[in-house]
Amino acid sequence: MEIKNITKEEYKTIVTNPFSRFDTVEFIELNKHKVDKVFYFIFNNGKNRFGLVGGLKDNVLKFPFSATFSCFSNITLNNRISHYIDAIKSLNDWAKNNNIIKIQFNTPPVFYDTAHITKLQNALINSDYKLSDYDVNFEFYLDKFDENYINNLSYDARRDYKIALKNNLIFEQTDDLNEMYNIIKQNREYKGYPLWLSVEDIEKTAKIIPSDYFLIKYNKQYIASAFIHNITNNIVRVVYWGNLPDTVKLYPMNFLAYNIFNYYKKLGKKVVDIGTATLDSIPNFGLCDFKESIGCKCSPKLNYEKYI
Repeated sequence: MEIKNITKEEYKTIVTNPFSRFDTVEFIELNKHKVDKVFYFIFNNGKNRFGLVGGLKDNVLKFPFSATFSCFSNITLNNRISHYIDAIKSLNDWAKNNNIIKIQFNTPPVFYDTAHITKLQNALINSDYKLSDYDVNFEFYLDKFDENYINNLSYDARRDYKIALKNNLIFEQTDDLNEMYNIIKQNREYKGYPLWLSVEDIEKTAKIIPSDYFLIKYNKQYIASAFIHNITNNIVRVVYWGNLPDTVKLYPMNFLAYNIFNYYKKLGKKVVDIGTATLDSIPNFGLCDFKESIGCKCSPKLNYEKYI
């Protein structure tokens, strides 16, 4: 398998169906200032098989360098597992010849494309990559959102949602980025979580990745919000969501989750990706329990690395 480092213009012409909107030339170019250099790779063994984009920072080659995951983008369909292994081998050889110290590869949760991602992960393991993180991702399958959704929840989750209803909460889609962001900022500061994106980052990214903002109102005050990417045609991903610290007993997050599921179900989406509930493989038990309580399933999101 031959690896070719090509221009972004060539890449965009060849890779017409990127794996996700994280893998588009537009998203990469928006974030390229975060690394020393960007590489647009094509893998070819007589025909173009895969595309892949990475960034070099401090002599470490990162896939991705500014997103939650990265993946091969198929150019040719029905690629065999041997093609994945040959492609990773050619990437390793290229890295060695270019004096790269290490390669980092954060793969998507497997439900994004089970066969494709499984083959890639196997190729990484067979090329002596080590598992650096085993994160647990949570996702809600919208075919499970129907008239029985509430009844199928646990007793506690049903109770919490009914309390939210009694509080007369209001769900709104909004264009008010600042209002949405202010709630998220307060929530993450209170919990001690990092907030990686600024308002300006979100605004710029929304011009490339279709994005939605939602608010929950209580007595004329906004108390919870969510920021969501349309990451593929069928999958939306919760980037941030949260409530104001003193509003927990109103159960706005149960109400927010219900209405987000309802919103995207009506649009014909298939999955709401709620994201991981682990940090460096260590689970946040409360967050895991909440995501399962609203009906989410879980799947592995695996990160790999290899010293060259």
